[in-house]
Amino acid sequence: MCVGDILGMCLGPIATCTKYLCGALGLGLVFTAGAVGIDLTADWPIILIILASILALIWCIMAYFGGLQEREDEPQHLAKQFELICETQEIVRQYEVRHNYASELADGCIQISNTIIGMFFTQLIYALILLILFLLATIWFIPVGTKAGFIVGLFFGFVSITIIAWTAYTFAGRSICKVITTAIQNKWELYDFMYTVGFGVVLMCIASIYFIFLILFFLFRSLQGLSNDNKPQDKLQLMGVCCCGYALGIIVCAFIYRESTSILGRSIFNAIDGLVKCDRNLSFNNPYISSPTKLLYVISNIISTQVVNLLDSAICIAVLTVGGFLIFSNSEEVAKENITWKSLLAPTLYFCVNVFCAVIVQTLKSMIWDNEVVRFTKLNIRQQVLITHLMTLLIFFFMPMVTILKQFSLKGVEAPATLAKEDITIRKITYCCILGQLSNLVLLTIGEWMTSHGCQPVRNLALSSSERILTQSYNYATFLSASGQIIIVLTLGIIATAAHALAGYAGILAAAAGFLINVLIIVPLYYIGSISQDGAKLCVASHVTQVVSERFTKMAWAARNYMIYLKVTNAGSAILLALTFLGGALYLFKVDNNPLIDFNGIFGILFGIGLAFLVKGMTVGSVISISRIFDLNIYESGIAAEIAKRNTITLNRYFDSKHLLAIIWVFIITITDTILLFIFAYFFGKRGTPGFLLGHTIIILFLMCYSIINGTVMKQSRYYNEVDDKLSKRGKIYQSCVQGDMLATVVEESTAIPLIVYLLYNTILVTCAYPFFGGEGDLFVEKATETKFF
Repeated sequence: MCVGDILGMCLGPIATCTKYLCGALGLGLVFTAGAVGIDLTADWPIILIILASILALIWCIMAYFGGLQEREDEPQHLAKQFELICETQEIVRQYEVRHNYASELADGCIQISNTIIGMFFTQLIYALILLILFLLATIWFIPVGTKAGFIVGLFFGFVSITIIAWTAYTFAGRSICKVITTAIQNKWELYDFMYTVGFGVVLMCIASIYFIFLILFFLFRSLQGLSNDNKPQDKLQLMGVCCCGYALGIIVCAFIYRESTSILGRSIFNAIDGLVKCDRNLSFNNPYISSPTKLLYVISNIISTQVVNLLDSAICIAVLTVGGFLIFSNSEEVAKENITWKSLLAPTLYFCVNVFCAVIVQTLKSMIWDNEVVRFTKLNIRQQVLITHLMTLLIFFFMPMVTILKQFSLKGVEAPATLAKEDITIRKITYCCILGQLSNLVLLTIGEWMTSHGCQPVRNLALSSSERILTQSYNYATFLSASGQIIIVLTLGIIATAAHALAGYAGILAAAAGFLINVLIIVPLYYIGSISQDGAKLCVASHVTQVVSERFTKMAWAARNYMIYLKVTNAGSAILLALTFLGGALYLFKVDNNPLIDFNGIFGILFGIGLAFLVKGMTVGSVISISRIFDLNIYESGIAAEIAKRNTITLNRYFDSKHLLAIIWVFIITITDTILLFIFAYFFGKRGTPGFLLGHTIIILFLMCYSIINGTVMKQSRYYNEVDDKLSKRGKIYQSCVQGDMLATVVEESTAIPLIVYLLYNTILVTCAYPFFGGEGDLFVEKATETKFF
């Protein structure tokens, strides 16, 4: 093969996408389509994906240039704006220190912005290193005929998640510089700004994932046509494995972009709260607390809430996109179709239609007007959720009719008859999508009520923590998390069982699409709670006027109740997607469920449970180790000059080395997880691997449900105490830290949410390396007695 042939294969898919792009652009779609050779009847799925990606990209760019773009005179402009809402100077007589709060706030916002954005460029190098190490370690286990496609998919995934991470970090850094000045105007402008930031970021996720995947899709189609040795279904199945490389490229890089950020943010937060001493005044205007400590406190909250949860959503969307290829490649009817992309891209098409619906829904983001900030925020968030669920309900009633074959079956290639699912119809797929969507709405409602300020046990937890009755507050949190956990687990179990009964593993995939599809609106609602609480902290630190400060506090009070929406959506969809890939692995292994009942399957279940707890323990250990070595020196006695000197220390002293340490921990955890997984596969193979996947998924479901509710209610107890006027007489310590939130720091984020990434990583890796994981194994295998003739 000459260089020209190689260039032709690489440039061909790009030229194909350009052709479709030309046909999609402009108002004269019907007239331009014929000129470039597009059949609108057959090629409408590609046109839809391109149009949705372009719309999402344009909207994200408009969001950035509409309020986040950096000015040349940024420090002077911010200081001038902050002078309108800050006390210009105040003398702390006890220490004779003079503060200019406007300039201090402006400088702090710029430092926060530069530090957060700078994190991305540090992580970029290490993400590429980890991806190369992963490639060198696992390429030997990928099936023959898919290695080239798998490698290409990995690097396409790297590009996609890098664009998303850059957007997330940039928007998070720039939004903190703009949000306080926006709050000067009125509550509607503040609400609109925070919503627009979240909506722009999630649309960039859609644009990056789908457009890059579309180029990859055309590349794989061109490559599979080079050889006619395999049957159509074999080609489609190999193409599905290549597409899994795209998802793995996103997940492996997300270990750096997402997981190191989570560990670092939780460690900073834990270190600052861990330095709390009894009866100390820890309000942000205390001169004992250095400026870097205040800024690190805000940074830790931004990176461990905004960035982390957004990347979780991006990972779930990417895995859902690939899931269609993995499942529908087991259908003879789909493989025999001349144009297969309608069924293969069905989950993607649902999301693309929802992009247009989401643009309509966001125009109604403040439809309900109320002079009281709490009611204004609460009512508008609820109406957004209801409207988007009604929109997606209509999508699921009509879209399956034009994307799914009227009737098909899932039999796999030489798979056991017990895995076959006959007579799957459009109606059954529609039912599964609606089941997933409605279950999402039910779990959001239950999760919000059980962790909100309106729930009496949550208020009791807050009162217990304010009285420093640690055991009682933890008992309340355990009661709530255990009760909510069983509801979430049973609901997801019922949905997965019903979907599998209706349409096999295609039904579970459809339920996952229904569960995840409303993330386009849930992410902006999450950003309202996250950004508003960051703004409230900065207002306390810089003596912002009471009108602006209360606007943040009241909006955060209402919006925080709904931040659990995104966490539940990400966790539930990850579980359904893991079950989908379990089915794909069974088809590739060519085994049924029988291995689950012998010793190999039982050990696989136990190994999956143990590996989940190992990852959990190592993650918590990383948070503990990093937080213990922070030297923040917030309690310093001495002359005013010494205090002023400490207030000028930059963030670099505290941040850079700890960031590198968090990345090193991610390398250790990821490599340990991968090595143990391959050792297990070597000894147990296909007899134990299905059990591993099932046990790993189930235990992570329990861990995530328990930890999300437990951590959320304890965080709510902290905020309840911060804004409760009755507690203000007891000292400002309650404005900074209560016992409950110190527990939530480790309970919620560090032990639960990261398991989404490791769950999907382990599941997809097992599926891609099925020749190795589906081997016979050498341990506990009954071998035939060898006959000897001498």
